[in-house]
Amino acid sequence: MWKVLDTGSCKLRASDRIEHFIEDDTPTLSYKSDHFHFWISEKENESIFDIKLRQAWEKAQKEGVFRYILNISEWKILEGPYKLLAQLNPDRAFRRRTPEHITSMSQPFDPTKFNFTRLSKNEIMFKIKDEDEDDIVAVNVSPIEWCHSLLIVKYLQCLPQSMTQYSLQKAVELLLLSSSPYFRVAYNSLCAFASVNHLHWHLYYLKHKMLLEYIDVQPYQGSIFLLENFASKGFCFKLSSSGKVETFVSSIFSLVTYLQRHQIAHNVYITRAKTKSTEEGYDDVRTYVWARKSHVDVKDTSLFNPAVCELFGHISIKTEEAYRNLTEETIAKILDDVTRESFLMVKKDICKIVENEMTTNEK
Repeated sequence: MWKVLDTGSCKLRASDRIEHFIEDDTPTLSYKSDHFHFWISEKENESIFDIKLRQAWEKAQKEGVFRYILNISEWKILEGPYKLLAQLNPDRAFRRRTPEHITSMSQPFDPTKFNFTRLSKNEIMFKIKDEDEDDIVAVNVSPIEWCHSLLIVKYLQCLPQSMTQYSLQKAVELLLLSSSPYFRVAYNSLCAFASVNHLHWHLYYLKHKMLLEYIDVQPYQGSIFLLENFASKGFCFKLSSSGKVETFVSSIFSLVTYLQRHQIAHNVYITRAKTKSTEEGYDDVRTYVWARKSHVDVKDTSLFNPAVCELFGHISIKTEEAYRNLTEETIAKILDDVTRESFLMVKKDICKIVENEMTTNEK
């Protein structure tokens, strides 16, 4: 007798938890808080997690899983105060799967569209051992950078691309499992260039020192800092200011919940950081949250799509001609236009968000 998992619009038989889960030959990632790295060296030293992720990703690449072999043919730091990184990656622009048509922040999961229950066996690198064992890490078959992968939480529940506190907690934990300063975790909401409406986070290594690892951010309210002296305007949370991982996650999610309730598109980026730019190692973690225009209202995407990586300063350029003629001023104008209006609007309501955060933390 088949056991049916009723997930609303998506129903999967327990026996259909993808064949290799039944065979139980998918590698498993098990960890506990003792494995977290709260201080790491500037030199790249691989943790057990980094080794596992790299080896699985390289194996998938050798097996021809990807739509293209990652080839960042050229890169440069654009001249100007923001130190924007531009990479020429036309394959990502023209050989990736056609993104799902997203028109609303509340768009439900659609089982007839591509989703991650359709992944082939060799796309799934490992599962994360937890209560349900429904969290997986899979390759991104259209990579933007080295080891570009996807964290897909509770993937058999077919959740839409609306961040949950559980998924945010997992995302932060995976960053802490890495001992590389270059490991990054990123999220695009619906209407913020998410291409699949099935809950997921992006994982990848960006082997460049980025300005937002140490840029000055202004204390504002509670645990919220303001990012105002950068091309994209947004909000910042520091693990060093929160003390505990759980408090850090809860604070971030208070802002995300506000954005979700008000149907404001958003992007989230988690990175290693320094409490002072002169620190020898990375002693902090920062999470940037950008409220932004819906992608429907972004007029020109011919140069690049202003998604989460781009708001962080990592710009993936579509064509060689655009790459040759690129200036920081051009990119900064686009990023400012995408974020400024929403930033100023949300900034006014920060007090309400902080009050909600304090109430939550007192419980």
